[in-house]
Amino acid sequence: MPMEDEVSAHAPDVDDPAGRPRLLVWQDELNASPGYHAIALMDYIRRIGYVFQGNVAQYNALVAQVQDPTHVLAAFDISNPRAHDELLSEVERLLHNVLMALSTRIDQQRVFLKEHFSTDTALTAEYSARIKSDFDGYAPAAFLRGLRNYLTHHRLPVAQSRQTFSKQSFSVTFVLLRQPLLEWSRWNSDTRGWLAAQDDELEIVPMVDSYARIAGGFDKWLHERINLKYAAAIREYEEAADAFNREWDQAFGL
Repeated sequence: MPMEDEVSAHAPDVDDPAGRPRLLVWQDELNASPGYHAIALMDYIRRIGYVFQGNVAQYNALVAQVQDPTHVLAAFDISNPRAHDELLSEVERLLHNVLMALSTRIDQQRVFLKEHFSTDTALTAEYSARIKSDFDGYAPAAFLRGLRNYLTHHRLPVAQSRQTFSKQSFSVTFVLLRQPLLEWSRWNSDTRGWLAAQDDELEIVPMVDSYARIAGGFDKWLHERINLKYAAAIREYEEAADAFNREWDQAFGL
């Protein structure tokens, strides 16, 4: 990626020819510096991940909420089936958001790498290797990506709740029925084979949770890898920014 000229840690001595105050000239130089650009790249990776992780957090919050019998028992009242249908509708809405964000994260990261790091063969090779080791090693990852296509282009997956309770405990989870999923013709052969080998009810909650943990670790690695690549430029920017802030505070009596 092309890098701009280095920026000094000291303010310009004079205003620019257009008469702009030197602090604004200095601020523009800082914002055009390689270090500032590198920090912006890392922030973008964080934001891509946040969209996905935020949707997963909402999904998990509902799962946590229904573990409270006082909150959820009304949804299992057989005299009021609509309450249970509404619960499943909310589960499906949140799962939809998770899967859309999952796909968005993948697509946007690919575009990001191509746009900013296509000439960095070392980083792109590490990126590809990490995808293979982190995601290809988790079998449900391909299923979740395919489930997004199933949901988008075919139908909502058939979701059900499953309750486990005794005198001492109560728990609720959500499952997808395998057979309706297998009726879709557009699974690739590997995913179809994996799906056919699963139980009749797929426990979707731990799949989403595990994928989110893997994605979070991957995004943290990418963030840190970009930081390593531009460590010197970021350090120079931070030193210059500290000097700018001191002069800004002095100028305005802060």
